[in-house]
Amino acid sequence: MTGAEFAQEMDATLWQILSVRDAALSRIGPSVERADMPALLRGALRNEMEASEIAAQWMPGTEDLEAKIAFARQAGDEARHFELIARRLLDLGGETGEATLHAGGHSRLFRYFEGLDSTVERVAAAQFTREAIGYKANELFIAFCEACGDKTTAAMYREKIQPDEMHHHLWGKQLLSRLAGGEAEQAAARKAILTTLEIAEELRSLAAGRLLVEALPGC
Repeated sequence: MTGAEFAQEMDATLWQILSVRDAALSRIGPSVERADMPALLRGALRNEMEASEIAAQWMPGTEDLEAKIAFARQAGDEARHFELIARRLLDLGGETGEATLHAGGHSRLFRYFEGLDSTVERVAAAQFTREAIGYKANELFIAFCEACGDKTTAAMYREKIQPDEMHHHLWGKQLLSRLAGGEAEQAAARKAILTTLEIAEELRSLAAGRLLVEALPGC
């Protein structure tokens, strides 16, 4: 299998797995009354910060020039998303909770990313997979915001955050098609993709249970 064929196959598999989350759309209505938008946005801040941090952490040691630039672009984009969400949170009368942003340390997903050594694994896990997860999560969160009557937050995500998320994912797919040309690279990438999906789903379920809302924002 060529790298391009592998990337295409994993992309189809990834979106098929994520489509299961669309079932949450039918349950948005009852959760609106339980909505704590500031708490949801504070969770989003943590996601954005971790996404920016890990990309910045990887950039200096990445030899592949395109991947290095992709990580740099992502670090900047996620930091910009953080600022957008923080301003919206303040507009809603909430606090960013910067002092407790990393209370309890980084998430399990961040720690998993820190342990990835190869560029192909990092691209597969973070750019290709996590950004697709974030895009799907944000689709549901936008629908949730609209159901809550918060059209401003919905528009911010739809117009300013989602285009970047899809750009990161597609760039990750492009990189994957080039970097995952051999069997060993494809095996490593596949493992990184599936592990990222598993950990992200565990974290999403825990957060949904704590906040009583399924349509949580991504990164």
